[in-house]
Amino acid sequence: MASGKPGDHPLTDILVHKIETYGPDADALIRGISDFSSRHELHEWWTAEIKGSTDRDLVLRKAEARFAELMERSSLSGWQSDKFRDS
Repeated sequence: MASGKPGDHPLTDILVHKIETYGPDADALIRGISDFSSRHELHEWWTAEIKGSTDRDLVLRKAEARFAELMERSSLSGWQSDKFRDS
């Protein structure tokens, strides 16, 4: 990521500055993905799947899929946050 100023990188805007970037639903899912991923894993997913896209629908679909994967993984490992249950 760049220096971390608003507008430098979409992840920084969403996670640090709380700037709406892809819409409230997609941004919330990306925050959830961040909560259930290591920083490395988050950036790896971002680079492979989002690839700098500005297509809100694409980002929402990719974020929904990734979040579901992470919820399944956390459920299988016996840990799941009530914060995201029934999301």
